[in-house]
Amino acid sequence: MATEGVTKGLLALALAECIAAFGAGMIVPLLAPLLAGLDDPHFPETLLGLPVTTELQVGILFAVFGLVRSTFEIPLGRLSDYVGVRKPFLEVGIFTSAVALYLYSTAGTVAALMTIRAFHGFALAISTPALFALIEGITEQRSRGGSMGFFSTIQTLGWGVGPIVGGVIADVHGVEFTFTVGAVIVALAVVAIHVAVPEVRSRDDHGRRDESDDGSLETAPDGGRSFLWVFSTREQAASLLGLAVAMITLMAGFSAMIAMENPILDRIGGTLAGFGVIFAIATITRLFVQFPIGAATDRLGRKRFIIAGLVMNAPLVALMGYSHTLFEFTALRALQGIALAAVIAPTYALAADVVDERRSGEQMAVISTAFSVGLVVGPILAGAVAFLGFAIPFLVSGVLTLLGGILVWLLVDEPNPSGPRDGGLLAD
Repeated sequence: MATEGVTKGLLALALAECIAAFGAGMIVPLLAPLLAGLDDPHFPETLLGLPVTTELQVGILFAVFGLVRSTFEIPLGRLSDYVGVRKPFLEVGIFTSAVALYLYSTAGTVAALMTIRAFHGFALAISTPALFALIEGITEQRSRGGSMGFFSTIQTLGWGVGPIVGGVIADVHGVEFTFTVGAVIVALAVVAIHVAVPEVRSRDDHGRRDESDDGSLETAPDGGRSFLWVFSTREQAASLLGLAVAMITLMAGFSAMIAMENPILDRIGGTLAGFGVIFAIATITRLFVQFPIGAATDRLGRKRFIIAGLVMNAPLVALMGYSHTLFEFTALRALQGIALAAVIAPTYALAADVVDERRSGEQMAVISTAFSVGLVVGPILAGAVAFLGFAIPFLVSGVLTLLGGILVWLLVDEPNPSGPRDGGLLAD
């Protein structure tokens, strides 16, 4: 492919992930109504003094997913570094995700649904660190913004179309049938990855670290590891943690509406397909702007785009709390897609610029873990404060996003993007 930074390996990986995202995206509009239709006499009526509303139950459902995923991503990323391969982790994780999608259709209680959701989170924890370590290995620093933008664009196509198609199928054929179709489609992505995606091996020898240079956080003075042992230097720690905060606050604002699905449906008087449109329109907008924004960060720098995207996202999220119609929600979410494009791919690209190549699995997992934590914070926070009024969850999420932009400005140090790192890995 003529576009700089887009290799055959990256193209194959992006298309496979698009298939997986399409299948997984089909179930997004289905979970809240599925939970609302389940009865569980053992589920508490209050939690930490808060009334357990349907919105809070939905928030807990998505929080369980993100909590399990974020708990296991860094250890499994480290395991990927130790083993020295990426594809097997990616294939096992996506296949396990397909199994989870099918199991949703069998849930008969709230507790069973929560358990399946946790299992799904573990499946993503297996595949996500390996995915981004694989991308890091087949891209170059000087064109990584465009590479990440291209990958994110193709993957976003699946996330953009999946919820709409899933909502339509569920309205016509029922929820259980839709879960089964989604599971089959995700399983097909495993075949595509196995056949078409090249392997990239870690250069680290079973995850062993080198001796620390000045400023290293790899070992503590007494020979043990410091509490920041995941990172290689203090500067890297500050940058990766700043980027992690950006991802947490962005995804919290993006996912807050998930807990509010049933109240939103009441407001718009819509079907599952209608909510699917609202949810998916952000990723559809992002589809059109992600690649040019990613390529622009190679020339203009990544940090400024990340900050701008977070600042733009804050009022868009807040205004959703005052929306009443399908058009208003759709318009705000469409604009939010631009903000997502300005943050997600540049954040992963900048993280890939600063990680230690031999430890890319666990260090890139810091960002993918932050993504998962955001999916915990958004729905659980929105569900917890929903009883205060429809607008409150969106206002709180908007403020958090703005604070994320400030912390990126203060913490993140952007390296010079001139040329690839020594020993950069190209798959083809």
